[in-house]
Amino acid sequence: MSAPARYILHPTDFSAQSHLAFAHALRLALSNEATLSLLHVGDDSYEEWDRFPAVRKTLGRWGLIDEDAKRRDIQAKLGVGVEKVIAEQKDVVEAITGFFQQRPVDFMVLASGGRDGLASWLMPSKAEKIAHRSHVPTLFVPAGGHGCVSLETGQVQMDRVIVPVDASPSPDEAIERGLRAISALGSENATLTLFHVGASAMPDIKIPDGPWHVEQIVTPTGDPATEIIKLAEEKKANLIAMVTDGAHGFWDVFRGTTTDKVVRHAPCPVLAIPIDS
Repeated sequence: MSAPARYILHPTDFSAQSHLAFAHALRLALSNEATLSLLHVGDDSYEEWDRFPAVRKTLGRWGLIDEDAKRRDIQAKLGVGVEKVIAEQKDVVEAITGFFQQRPVDFMVLASGGRDGLASWLMPSKAEKIAHRSHVPTLFVPAGGHGCVSLETGQVQMDRVIVPVDASPSPDEAIERGLRAISALGSENATLTLFHVGASAMPDIKIPDGPWHVEQIVTPTGDPATEIIKLAEEKKANLIAMVTDGAHGFWDVFRGTTTDKVVRHAPCPVLAIPIDS
């Protein structure tokens, strides 16, 4: 069973695309009573520091602390530690992956640009490199799609989670995390959808006993990434959770893995889980 996240990293470029991802990172930190590191790669200047997301203002808008609360009140009242870090390096990938050597990060939240690519300083190839090198569960939040956390209210919608499944790699951890998400945050009608592409029958998988709603859908043919994205759009999914075992061979490196391709075009957040995380 996967352990709760204790140290969450959210790299931010201060763009509008990053605001929604910040809300997801902060909500996750609250749910797990974790430490949240907001990391920016740039110049260590007053202007840069002032552009960091306003944590206390956001928590006040969500009704979780008083508007005049002090920084120490966040930890005392909500059990969440927050730090803001500027890495003065030119290479974004090296700066972010290097941060993992300094902190015990076990979860990351990245902004993605939905159908138009990632944020300007985090092009698709760089974002994928960061996720592959860090090798921790990573939540990609598309700026052009819909999130599962409201930036204005902090409310979470988790009524439809899609887990793509195959015989290998094992989808067990994605199923577990998906069930945990809908159990904690979904309505009584929340549904976990197990989705398999490429055969007429669902692979032999284990579904933990519980009160949740689980449906299984099989599509015999089609490109897995394309079919996953199409289903997420049809079901108005709040989250896609999928395991990934990285790139294998030239074509995976050149074109990206199925997970990479889903991340680039998904209409909702995608949780990518390395198989040995």
